[in-house]
Amino acid sequence: MLSNSELKLSISPKLADLTDALKDQVKVLVICLTQSWGGLEQVVAEDVIDLAKTGVRVRLLCLRGSPLSEHVPETSGVEIERIDEAPRENFDFGFRSVIRYQIGEGYNLIHCHQPQFLGSLAPWVFSHQDVVLILSNHFMVSETRLGPVDRLFLNRLDALVVNSETLKENVLQSYAVRRKAVRVIHLGLDYQVFDPDRVEVKKQRAIWGADDDTIVIGMVGRVDPHKGQATFIKAAAGLVVRSQTADKFKFVIVGEETRGVDSGYLEELKKMVADFHLENHIHFAGFQENIPEVMSAFDLFVMPSKQESFGLVAIEAMAMECPILISKGGSAHEIVGPEEFGLLIRPEDAFDLQRQLRSLLNDPDRRMRMGKKARAHAMQSYDKNVRLYRVLELYERCLRRRQLRKSL
Repeated sequence: MLSNSELKLSISPKLADLTDALKDQVKVLVICLTQSWGGLEQVVAEDVIDLAKTGVRVRLLCLRGSPLSEHVPETSGVEIERIDEAPRENFDFGFRSVIRYQIGEGYNLIHCHQPQFLGSLAPWVFSHQDVVLILSNHFMVSETRLGPVDRLFLNRLDALVVNSETLKENVLQSYAVRRKAVRVIHLGLDYQVFDPDRVEVKKQRAIWGADDDTIVIGMVGRVDPHKGQATFIKAAAGLVVRSQTADKFKFVIVGEETRGVDSGYLEELKKMVADFHLENHIHFAGFQENIPEVMSAFDLFVMPSKQESFGLVAIEAMAMECPILISKGGSAHEIVGPEEFGLLIRPEDAFDLQRQLRSLLNDPDRRMRMGKKARAHAMQSYDKNVRLYRVLELYERCLRRRQLRKSL
């Protein structure tokens, strides 16, 4: 198998050949049943849109009124099927009707992005041996699936997809799944969109009240205790207090609370800002669509989560030549590398974050080198066309094996 860098050199003709081979053979049903709008849902949205652009028939099964259903335009070529509620985790007979209907419509490859629903999916495809079943796991697994029923369901899978080597090892330790069934397919970005030369940085910084001399440190993510906004604010307070040029700092928090959930966490954060007298230094930017401009406008990007399985936003920051500081754990060491593209910080440790930030603030040349290396690495390892090829390659291989079994 070609490496990602080797594949990039000849991706267009290879992708075209693979697409031509698949168009008349496969109809893909992608399942993602959440009411959130985070990394998982954004990856699914991009994937189904990219699949549809190739001419492959793809249908998205999602929840009615969900952000995902709204972010995939009807003009994308993706068929959207909406249901009212997610199934139970095991043997949901209502969901059986949904799956049987989709199979009856000719969908012969089912790709589900939520492992918790395998128990209400696998039982209904056992009798359809020509249907490919693929599961993607986007998060670190904390509960094991090693029992006989789990083993039965997992053995029905044609492949289990993860986006990092760390997640692969986590899944192999936690699930009764064959090693050869687990495939690593990296996330990918469009580098025509994520291009530092194509964005208006000054305009974006001006919105936050930051001029050319202001150091802008930002984070992007759902406003949630797990994401570490409180740790970020505490570190900001320490930097401001100990700096001789405090008025030249701007700390930007991009993101909103989960839609439909009023946790009160955002108000807690705003109170914390007031308690630290940081109103002039911290800006709550809310949800932003223009992530390339946002990342390019940051001088430093911080992801102080308690734990992230991967962290697409870190790759987006790297693509825009922004050095990153991300919490240890999950796949963080794969993203950062040997401190070439950013630094690792201790989760929920504001003092460590403050110390690491200060080390980069005191060394502008190092920051610049990190940013340049980060973009080069992201372009080589996380390309959306390579991801699309890997996904289609997996589809073709699984479909071929199913057809071979049927013929025997």
